[in-house]
Amino acid sequence: MKSTERMKRIIGLFFLVVPFFAAGFPLAKGYAVEYRLGSEIFLGLFREENFLDTSGGTFDYDETYTILGIYPNVSLNFNEHFTAYALAELEWFYSWDAEQTEDENEIYATLSDIFVNFSAVGLTLDIGLQPFIVGRGVVFYSDEPGISIGYDGWQDVNIRGEGFRIFDHSPMATLTLGYQPGFLESVEIIGAWYHDADNKIAELYIPFYKKKNVKTSGHFFWAGLQTDFFVRKLYISASMIQQFGSVQLDNGTDSLNFDVSAYLIDLEAGYNISQKLTVAAFFFSASGDSHPTTGKLHAFVSPMPFNPRTAIFFNGGFERYDIEDAVLLGGVTWDGVSAPGIRIEYQPNPKVETELIAAALFPQTDLFDTEHWYGWEVDARVSYTFYQNHQIFFETGILRQGGYLEPAYGFRPDDAVRVAGGVHLVF
Repeated sequence: MKSTERMKRIIGLFFLVVPFFAAGFPLAKGYAVEYRLGSEIFLGLFREENFLDTSGGTFDYDETYTILGIYPNVSLNFNEHFTAYALAELEWFYSWDAEQTEDENEIYATLSDIFVNFSAVGLTLDIGLQPFIVGRGVVFYSDEPGISIGYDGWQDVNIRGEGFRIFDHSPMATLTLGYQPGFLESVEIIGAWYHDADNKIAELYIPFYKKKNVKTSGHFFWAGLQTDFFVRKLYISASMIQQFGSVQLDNGTDSLNFDVSAYLIDLEAGYNISQKLTVAAFFFSASGDSHPTTGKLHAFVSPMPFNPRTAIFFNGGFERYDIEDAVLLGGVTWDGVSAPGIRIEYQPNPKVETELIAAALFPQTDLFDTEHWYGWEVDARVSYTFYQNHQIFFETGILRQGGYLEPAYGFRPDDAVRVAGGVHLVF
């Protein structure tokens, strides 16, 4: 959760910046500030069995919990150039397990977003706590304090630069050049840089140096292409990202330096069989490294990523319930992942939506090796929308373990299962 002092500084900045910009771009005579209030309410019940226990590295973590969230927001329109927006989060997390810790029954109150926006003649500027999404989420996905500036005054071409702070002290910056030739079609060249100033990479190496105090620092760079386009009636969506940089590691005995060379590919081809039925095939792959303590680092690494390809293995889920405050492996394990799969969407009427996702999960270097694979996963979701923005949903999923963990466990772990349901109301 964000610290109280950080929120105080952001609130102070907000109320200092608003009058400054409003004075520079005064309202028309007799024109009052326009405001719009809104809110969202989320209530969900979750049951997870045999999930990955990150503290022990075993698939035996069970939990039943409830999340109740209230998210009020306000947008202010001062004039044609200047607006402001604020979003608060009030969340209650309750674990139904018998043995509870202090964190398993908590109420959190924080500001998720609070930023000001200036726009004129193709230029947009956002300053404050705001959402940042890099590489469609697989590189970074979170709300952080920073600045975003973009220009789309050219025909079909736009450019955007962002700079923000993540964790406590680590800076991150991005640059995106985009081209949009038509509706739903786009091409973007992306670049991003991250400096680890919070010893976050060290958390990945703790299993290798359990009895030592591991410290790390590093610079990561990402360069990639993401695009959406039609080939006749086939809709293609693709992301291809190359990662490079360096990591310095001190395990208390040795000081090691690793150059980084990794990649991530996410491809999907979808076809509308009818107005109600869409079928898509996808292939997701993130490089791994079987020997991450020697030579170059080949595993794709990201700070606070979000991957919704599957709800259990990637733990992205169909809804964004939380983003883990950590540097994580894009392939989940050090051996990376290659995941071919299918996605089927069926909407029998405007109020009912269903989705089915099925994927086979292999280590990145052993595609189609069904003896040593991670296994397969199937997820399903159905939702019913009543009134305009009120929704009831139900989700379920199963991850059938393959033989990947048998050498370490001595047996094949039980299947991981996820069941969730609830309501999401937007006012």
